[in-house]
Amino acid sequence: MKEKYLILVLLWSSGLFIAASYSPFHAPPQRPLDIWAFRSVLDKKPRMLTIALHQECYLAYDLTQCKIYKVWKGGVAMDGAAYTNKKDVQPTSWGAPYLLDSLQPFRWNIQISQQTHTPKPIYKGYVFRNQQIYLQYAFVLPSRDTIWVEERPEFVKNKEGKPTLERVFKTTRVPQGVQITLQSPQTKIVLAPNAETSFVHTFDPLPDQAPPTPTQTFAHVGRALMEKSDCFVCHKIAEDEVGPSFQKVAQRYQNDKKTTEKLVEKIRDGGTGVWGNGVMNSHALLTESDLTAMVNYIFTLKPKAAPVAKPATSKDPSPTRPTKPGFGMPLEGVHPSYDLQTLHTQGFNPRVGAIAFLPDGRLLVTTWDTVGGVYVLANVTTGDTNKITVKRIASGLAEPLGIEVVDGKIYVLQKQELTQLIDHNNDDIIDEYRAICHGWGVTADFHEFAFGLVHKDGFFYATLSMAMRLKPDEKQLPDRGRTIKISKDGSFESVNYGLRTPNGIGLGVDNELFVTDNQGQWLPANKLIHIKKDEYHGMEWGWLHHEAPPKMALPAIWLPEHEIGNSPSEPVLVKEGPYQGQLLHGDVTHGGIKRDFLEKIKGEYQGAVFRFSQGFEAGVNRLRWGPDGALYVGEVGMVGGGWSWHDKVRGLQKIKYNGKSTFEMLAIRAKNRGFEIEFTQPLAESQQLRPNDFLIQQWWYQPTKNYGGPKMDLTTLSIAQWTISKDRKRLYLEIPHLKKEHVIYFRLPDDLKSQTGNVLWSSEAWYTLNRIPD
Repeated sequence: MKEKYLILVLLWSSGLFIAASYSPFHAPPQRPLDIWAFRSVLDKKPRMLTIALHQECYLAYDLTQCKIYKVWKGGVAMDGAAYTNKKDVQPTSWGAPYLLDSLQPFRWNIQISQQTHTPKPIYKGYVFRNQQIYLQYAFVLPSRDTIWVEERPEFVKNKEGKPTLERVFKTTRVPQGVQITLQSPQTKIVLAPNAETSFVHTFDPLPDQAPPTPTQTFAHVGRALMEKSDCFVCHKIAEDEVGPSFQKVAQRYQNDKKTTEKLVEKIRDGGTGVWGNGVMNSHALLTESDLTAMVNYIFTLKPKAAPVAKPATSKDPSPTRPTKPGFGMPLEGVHPSYDLQTLHTQGFNPRVGAIAFLPDGRLLVTTWDTVGGVYVLANVTTGDTNKITVKRIASGLAEPLGIEVVDGKIYVLQKQELTQLIDHNNDDIIDEYRAICHGWGVTADFHEFAFGLVHKDGFFYATLSMAMRLKPDEKQLPDRGRTIKISKDGSFESVNYGLRTPNGIGLGVDNELFVTDNQGQWLPANKLIHIKKDEYHGMEWGWLHHEAPPKMALPAIWLPEHEIGNSPSEPVLVKEGPYQGQLLHGDVTHGGIKRDFLEKIKGEYQGAVFRFSQGFEAGVNRLRWGPDGALYVGEVGMVGGGWSWHDKVRGLQKIKYNGKSTFEMLAIRAKNRGFEIEFTQPLAESQQLRPNDFLIQQWWYQPTKNYGGPKMDLTTLSIAQWTISKDRKRLYLEIPHLKKEHVIYFRLPDDLKSQTGNVLWSSEAWYTLNRIPD
């Protein structure tokens, strides 16, 4: 009797390993939910589908070529950012192979009128029927006819008890006189036209397999300890990334006992302030001897010659003022005009990849984890976790970071594919994972994410991030760092380019598309970008031509690193309430939600970003308005730093407008000689305004090949005069020496009050002055 084996996740050493456990073929109806087929990078090969047929048989398909890559006895080490919070690695197979395509390479051939053609197979997805998986391929003939091939693999034992892979192929739409074969130098499988063909691979039995023991060694024990910790999540040896390079750290400090003890304490306790505002996580679980070994290794990296100091770019230092939440510091609480409800529970606390609503009001949640799941939540509008039900309807997706519902149909953006999820028998379990589009270029790099999903005017829009760990002789693939426009027929086109990590796309003002991008090399700060055709956004890694790149398109709003953003995410339009017509966007690392006011000056968007709300469980990744008018907040992170808020990585919550008015800046509008600041409440009649109580600065950014970029020509500006409108809701500031293509920072008087005696929720704003009105 045929048997099916279901995947369990086991913890082995520093990584997760997938192994198989027995279950009879005639399993209960819920059995298809268990993850025995999953998508991922595997063995440095992208677009792979791994299937656990039996404890003695795994197989992986290379979906770019629609053929088996490997059949083996063993399992899969599920290492990687989404699985074990490690960069630079992806899942790998372990165990002994029965069949390996590199040793016995197969290829598809089609014979037409005695002529042999080598067609490019097109992967079309897979379907589950009766707990068996059916892979689907298409071949386009020179005549433009399309042939369909369906393949069903299964593990069996032959009469001698030898392990056997049975493959059943079914062909349809095959014209007369056309023959399809799948062959290697040793084997030829001839597929019967418009019929089923069965073929078996019989193997010699293999002994029991065990996951390999990690063998990587390092000359210095400190380096080995750092590899096991999260050090290389935020730091590189020679280049700045999230944190300073280890060479720069070694260069800064004297190598002596007192300094070593100081650095050991700093690493153990974590904190901020030494290298800027970035927060280093605590490492309290590491022993003092381990920390000392790590510091000693860092000192071995000290360059022989001191680096040349960069010239100062600021004209004056930033004036110091006391700080507190909302006043020079991130907020700590929930916005007073909104009530927060937590939807996750101990039993369901997801790392949210994406969220969307079905027409009936149920919430879809995808998870960025080993499950790669899609869950449907009923009764979420009640906000009562005792009434909310959770059901997993799909799994095995590769880092699903986008989801959209169009005409009741579910579409998910995986790492390397746009997929439609289809429930054929209406049992709320996905039967078919139909491939809609997977034509863009991919490698095995961990950082090649596909972000978000928006449907507009019959097309899907998504963003593709760039690879981060290319070798010196490697270049970015031409599709990376772009917004792409996808048709339902599977074709796609590039919209813009030069993006780095655009983890957020949404419809905003005037039904226009906006995207957020994360700071990095060549991007000196984070951005909110209005998407326009053929614009270049500054990330030079994606410029593959010999000549100099074009001028970087200006963002609608700069989001200065550590001040108002570190990892901006999905933007959404506020459709009602006091902030109607403005955008909100989340941030995974800086945390919370920010508010964006946009206006058009000389035909182009620019505007201000404000602190809006904090108080969430983890970093904010996805935002969606629900049928109840609440904003649903999906939260995510990566344990160990680099992409998390306070090392929190899970959460699903919602906030809803409660009708209370909060005293804050509502908008900042550029004028010919200054700015108009609009408030949500009238200023107090007794309010005294003094120039020294305002801090207004301007600067511009210089992109560099290093991580981040300096504030160029940082200057403190003075107020020439001000006026207050009759309703006392508008404050006009005349500010000499304003310059276009600069960021203007505002910090208002800390003691500003409204007529009802309310104090400001936040005193800060950052306006991107790309153009000065006439």
